[in-house]
Amino acid sequence: MIVRKQLLVANSRVNADRVLSMVGDDPELLVQLMVCFLGDEVRVAQRAAQVVGDFGRRNPGPLLPWLSDIVDAIENPVHQAIRRNGVRFFSELAEPLPAKLEKKLIRMCGQFVADRNVDVAIGAFSMSFIADRADRYPTAANQLCKDLRARMPDASSGFANRANKVLKQLAPKL
Repeated sequence: MIVRKQLLVANSRVNADRVLSMVGDDPELLVQLMVCFLGDEVRVAQRAAQVVGDFGRRNPGPLLPWLSDIVDAIENPVHQAIRRNGVRFFSELAEPLPAKLEKKLIRMCGQFVADRNVDVAIGAFSMSFIADRADRYPTAANQLCKDLRARMPDASSGFANRANKVLKQLAPKL
C-alpha cells in the first residue's frame, strides 16, 4: 500500500499535502487512504485523518460512499484526530446527509459539546454542525444553547469564542 508507506514518512503538513496530491482522483488510492483512516494502526489512522479531512474540503464527492464508515470512525476513534477531522468534514459538508446518519451525528455532536473533556476543536466543529441544522433539529439546537451557556463560565477562550458566535447565530431561530 503506497498510501500507508507515504503516511509513515512523517507527521507533517508537507507530507499530508504530498499524500493528498498522490491520491488525487485515483479511486484505488482513495480506497487505500480510507483503509488507513478506518484501520486500527494509531499512527497511520492519525495521519490519514488529516488527509481525509483535507480531501473532503476540496472534493467531498468521492467520500460520499464512505459517510457511514466515517461516522462510525468518529464514534469509536483510534485517535482523536479521526474525530476532529471527521466532525470538521461534516460541519463543512454542503451535501445533504441521509437522515439516519445526520441524526446520529447530531446526537454525537451534542455529547461532544456537553463533555468538558472533549478537545476544543471537536466541540467547536460539533457546535457548528448542530447550529447549521437548527431548523431541522430545534430540540438539539435548544439543548446546544443550554449546554453552551452551562459551559461558558469555565470554558477556554477558543470554546467561548465559538460558543458566543453560535449563540448569536441561533438567537433568531429559537
